[in-house]
Amino acid sequence: MILSQSSLKLQPRCIATTLSTVPFRDPHLACRTMLEHFPEAPCVPKLSLSLRRYIDGMPCLVIDPEKRRITYDLSMKSQLQTFYERYIAEDLEYFAMNAKYAPGFYTFLNILKLAPPADLKMIHIGLPGPLTWGLSLLNHETKKPAWYDHTMREVLIITLTIKARWQKKKIEAVLPDIPVLVSFGEPLLGVIDSPFGSVSVEEIIDTFDELLNGIDCAGEVHCCSNMDWAKLMQTGTNVINFDAYQFANKIALYPAPLSEFISRGGMLAWRIVPVNPETLAAENYDNLLDKLEAGVDRLVRGGLDRRSLLEQSFITPCCDAGTLTPD
Repeated sequence: MILSQSSLKLQPRCIATTLSTVPFRDPHLACRTMLEHFPEAPCVPKLSLSLRRYIDGMPCLVIDPEKRRITYDLSMKSQLQTFYERYIAEDLEYFAMNAKYAPGFYTFLNILKLAPPADLKMIHIGLPGPLTWGLSLLNHETKKPAWYDHTMREVLIITLTIKARWQKKKIEAVLPDIPVLVSFGEPLLGVIDSPFGSVSVEEIIDTFDELLNGIDCAGEVHCCSNMDWAKLMQTGTNVINFDAYQFANKIALYPAPLSEFISRGGMLAWRIVPVNPETLAAENYDNLLDKLEAGVDRLVRGGLDRRSLLEQSFITPCCDAGTLTPD
C-alpha cells in the first residue's frame, strides 16, 4: 500500500497541533486562541459538534430542526441528479460551507489574510470520518445506516471529498505556499474489531483510499479508541492520529507494519495531553513528557529508527477540546 497521492511536504519534527472543536462560541476568540497556542500548525476551529456546516449541497437529507436530527431519504431523485451534475462539473462553490454554520472557518481565513503567524508551517482541517458519519446517519424510514447503503455511502464520500477540496482551495487563495492536512475523525473505527461489528475491513480500506486520493492534499485518520492499527496502516493515510496517552503500548504491537508505514513517509500524531478535565488536572508537564518518551522508546525497541520516528511525528491533545472550559 502506498500513501495518498498528495504528501504533506513537511517534516513535523514533533510540532504541536490539535483537533478542531474548541470550547469557545466567539469565532474571533477561538481563532486568536488557536493561533496563539498552535502558531506552527493551527487547526481551523469549530465552535460546535454540529454536522450542519458540512451538508450544504448534499442531497437527500431530511432536517428536523425541532429534534435537531438529520436523516436521509433517497426518494429525492432530482436532488441526487443535481448533486452528481455539480460534482462532475467540479463546481466546488456549489458545495461551499455557509458562514452561518462555519463562522470559525471564515474568521480564520480573514485573520490569516491580515496577519499570518510568522512560524506558520501547516494548516489543519477537521472533517467527520466516512465510517462514523455513515453509521450515525440513518434512513428516514427504515433507520438503515448510510454506511450500508451503497448510494448514500458514495454520497458521503463525495461530500467529504468536495468539502476538503473547497476548504483547501480557500486556504490556498490566502496562503498558497502553506500545506494543508485534512483530518478525518473516526471514533468508531474500533467496531471493525468488535464481535458485534459487521464492517468489512476491505470496505474501510477501499473507502479511505478513494477519499484520501480525492482530497488533493495530505490526509490524516484520527481514531479515539484502540483498534488493529495494522489495518489502518494498510490505507493510504499520510498521518495516523492515535491516543498515545492510553494506547502507546497497543500501537507498539505492530512493529513490522508500523516500520513500513514510517519508511514510506507515513507520520504519527501522538495524542498525549488529556482533555478530560479531571485527568488533565492530575497531570503535569514532566509526567506527560515521560509518557511520551516511554512510548517512543517502546517503538524504537521494536525496531523503528528513532530519528525518523521523531521527524515524522506531531504532538497533540488526546481529543477535541470541546469538553474543556474556555479558561
